[in-house]
Amino acid sequence: MRIKTIPYGHQWVDKLDIKEVEGVLISDWLTQGPKIKEFETALCKYAGAKYAVAVSSGTAALHLAYLAAGLAAGDEIITSPITFVATANASLYCGAKPIFADIDKDTINIDPEKIKGKITSRTRVIIPVHFAGHPCDMDEISKIAKKNGIAVIEDAAHALGAEYKGLKIGSCSHSDMSIFSFHPVKSITTGEGGAILTNKKDLYSKLVMLRSHGITKEKGRLKGRGWRKEGPWYYEMQDLGFNYRITDIQAALGLSQLKKIDNFIQRRREISDFYNKAFEGNEFFDIPVEKKYAYSSCHLYPIRLKGKFENRRKEVFEKMRAGGLGVQ
Repeated sequence: MRIKTIPYGHQWVDKLDIKEVEGVLISDWLTQGPKIKEFETALCKYAGAKYAVAVSSGTAALHLAYLAAGLAAGDEIITSPITFVATANASLYCGAKPIFADIDKDTINIDPEKIKGKITSRTRVIIPVHFAGHPCDMDEISKIAKKNGIAVIEDAAHALGAEYKGLKIGSCSHSDMSIFSFHPVKSITTGEGGAILTNKKDLYSKLVMLRSHGITKEKGRLKGRGWRKEGPWYYEMQDLGFNYRITDIQAALGLSQLKKIDNFIQRRREISDFYNKAFEGNEFFDIPVEKKYAYSSCHLYPIRLKGKFENRRKEVFEKMRAGGLGVQ
């Protein structure tokens, strides 16, 4: 008998999404067109931030956020050891060094108290990771950062749709920037894609330039005199930027997906509640915790083996996979 597999994650793309993408495919703009700005505006409206910069991936979002924050060779960031490699790797792209502060075992998020002991004269950025969609304790992290003159960039790749004390993650109420990922296993998808949100205009302007080769055509930003005698084609490369642009095709999918995000999060939470009731009081593993200040987007359902099963992770993992459960 063939065992039906429950996947680790799977996107939900419907006919409305496909229709929106088709509309772009037959339009004049496949990239660098109007859908990107529409998507960014919709993200701002949803999360409550002033500015958004859509990019090609969550990793690109991290890299540009670090650069915009001024991260450079010899600097240090503080982040969680329980995260995808991109959180640390993007700091290495800048020549900086990732320093790991331990987690709170209940939420699996970085422990603010452990951050304090990791701060040095080289610390430039704290990167809290909202693991599995459960928000970090941003009040405490923000206080630590302000006291020490350190920037805060939220790695919210798991957390679009989550809330901290009634405010959407991405509002940047407790941080300088927040980054999202739109990979197919995330809250919404654009295939590959990501975004940086901020409330600071100077960071926004920097991010927009860095996204597209460090180039600007804005007259107010031009430093040379060439634009006065040249035509409208004149531009300046003011930073060593990258091609981290997202396409209008992806932005159209993201716009359509964003209209359904509340339903997506509600369904994830329903599934999580189902598991919580089924597993309550079991002797084998602890189930996820949701703090009073948090509204989780339930990106993952992390369990922690306990008792005699604590050191049998590989055995349990392999048996679950063999049973058709797409655990990770």
